[in-house]
Amino acid sequence: MSTDRPTPNNDLPQARLGWIMALIQTLIYGTFVGTFIVSPATMTRPIAPGMAVTVATVGGLLVILSTMVLTGLYVLTANRLTAR
Repeated sequence: MSTDRPTPNNDLPQARLGWIMALIQTLIYGTFVGTFIVSPATMTRPIAPGMAVTVATVGGLLVILSTMVLTGLYVLTANRLTAR
C-alpha cells in the first residue's frame, strides 16, 4: 500500500541544511557585529578618501546579500532533495 504522505525522516536533509545555513549566516552577522565591538574605528572609516560610504555600510549590504544568496541556495537545494 503506497501513500503520498512523507515519513518523518524525509525532512531530515532539508532540516539539517537549514540549520547549517542558519549557522553560516549567524557567523557572518556575528563577525559583522563583533568587528563593531572590537574595532569601531575600522567600521566608521570611509571606503576611500573623500567618500561618505563607510566600511560598515558596505559590510551591512554584504550581510543582507549573503542572507539572500543563502536563502536562494537553500530553496534550490531543498527543492532538489524533495523532488527525489
